[in-house]
Amino acid sequence: MAEKPSMFLREATGLVREVGFLLGMMIIITHVVGLGWQKRAFQFSGPWPIPNDLMPGGLPAIFWAFLVGGIIVWITGYAAGLVTAAMPRSGGGYVTISRVVHPFLGYLASWLMFLSEAFSYGLIGVAVFEAIMIFYNIALAPTVIAFNALQLFLGGLIVIWIFAILALFGVRQYGRLLHVMFWIPAAITIGFFAMWITRIVDPSSLARGVETVMGASPEKFVQLALQSGMAKNIADFGTAFSWALAGAFWAYMGWYSVTFIAGEVKEANRKLPAIVLSAGVLITIIYLLASSLASWACMGVATTTAEGHTWSFFQAYSWLTYGPEAAKEAAKTIPGFQPAWTTGVASLVARGLNMGWLSWLIALAGVLWLANDIPPFLLVASRAFFAMAFDRMLPESFAYVSERWHSPIWAIIVTAVLGSFGCIAESNVGGLLTYFYWAGMLGTDVYDAFFLTLFCLSLMLLPIRRKDIYDRAAVKPPSGATVALGVVATILAAYCLYTFGRLFVSDAWSLWQEGVYSALGGFIALIIIGIALYFYYKWKNKRRGIDMTTIYLSIPPE
Repeated sequence: MAEKPSMFLREATGLVREVGFLLGMMIIITHVVGLGWQKRAFQFSGPWPIPNDLMPGGLPAIFWAFLVGGIIVWITGYAAGLVTAAMPRSGGGYVTISRVVHPFLGYLASWLMFLSEAFSYGLIGVAVFEAIMIFYNIALAPTVIAFNALQLFLGGLIVIWIFAILALFGVRQYGRLLHVMFWIPAAITIGFFAMWITRIVDPSSLARGVETVMGASPEKFVQLALQSGMAKNIADFGTAFSWALAGAFWAYMGWYSVTFIAGEVKEANRKLPAIVLSAGVLITIIYLLASSLASWACMGVATTTAEGHTWSFFQAYSWLTYGPEAAKEAAKTIPGFQPAWTTGVASLVARGLNMGWLSWLIALAGVLWLANDIPPFLLVASRAFFAMAFDRMLPESFAYVSERWHSPIWAIIVTAVLGSFGCIAESNVGGLLTYFYWAGMLGTDVYDAFFLTLFCLSLMLLPIRRKDIYDRAAVKPPSGATVALGVVATILAAYCLYTFGRLFVSDAWSLWQEGVYSALGGFIALIIIGIALYFYYKWKNKRRGIDMTTIYLSIPPE
């Protein structure tokens, strides 16, 4: 008589708890602090310009969006950390949602989250080379560094596969690599703040840097911005803030990333909520300081009165970089024009002070802040895929863990394979961007917010539906407080989902009107594939005598 299959794939996952408090915080910080804080202050000010005299507190809408978004991060992040601590296993929210809310929702949310993180893993690989072009074109001007689409694709591909190979040697070795990639740019970042503050003290330093690098004065930027319609498109603060809040959410995404490797965090049942909250507070402080100081550094330069309001280099540079097509066309008349980034502003000040060496270092740190996103994205995606395979809801081979290195080998490899498609999209090699746009680039935000909403919902329902798990938790507020926190966190996460969903629908409609239909098919197909896999493996496991109901009532072994 054939032996009945065991409930889980193995009696232990094979993963080892080697991530301490500091490394746990670093995984969150490096996942979050990358592109957003260097770009958002200008990117989400350009399309909706507000003159200096109408800014609340003299600060742009993105600053206030980072503040409000930061509070949402603290609440939802702590909620995610708290419910994960009650069942600290690899996969994080996949385990909590499937055990508390519903198995299908847990699987679908985790499948979409895997797609989001794996696809973004490839996007960032290419973005590293895009950042090199931007930062070093400022640091080395008039020398120009340029990569074509094929070079961007190949460069990104090489980067993500190098990191995937390194990840095969386990989270302990990966953690050492992350320390190096974190502390070098963190130390150089002092120079960012020093340059922003220096410009405030020495108004001419930025102007000299702009002329040296781009061959035009800040006054020329303001003149071109006004001629292309900036002053005639004033946005009210509510509209600008609403737009900027989406950018802030995007910049914060991943603020609970360490929960996915909860099965490898030391004393996760006690320390995980504090890790997530501490990292979230620190990230918010970084974002608020960067967005305010970099903006102030530009606002006092080339101030001009037009249409009854005061404009400056800040609004002009933002408008010419991220405004309408007319603005971007005007920017092309500037010989050495480089897109507006907060990091770039610091580098421009350094060039204006004849400190080329510091400009070079700032460029290095800017690139490394983007590159150190890569390890956490790989960890999150591979552990989500591993967790589903360990529950037998994906091919069991993807739950294989190296006995020597304690790493999920095949889950890491499949993440790198999907990340390769992200490289195609971000580089637009072969003009294939359109086919991946909805499926990955925009869909990632929707997938992420959908997962977070259900994650927070699992905390709300934990004392109600799974009191047995709640009672065993090492860290647990009173049941009433836990439910209340879960309700608030779920509402805030749902608002984040609404924000991204609204942008998705708007962008989707625009592409539909342009006749781009294939991308929508990709977005829908990825969801259908995930649903089909769930029901296929549910049927397959039933045929093999594996009780899926029992699996989803139990917490996976360590």
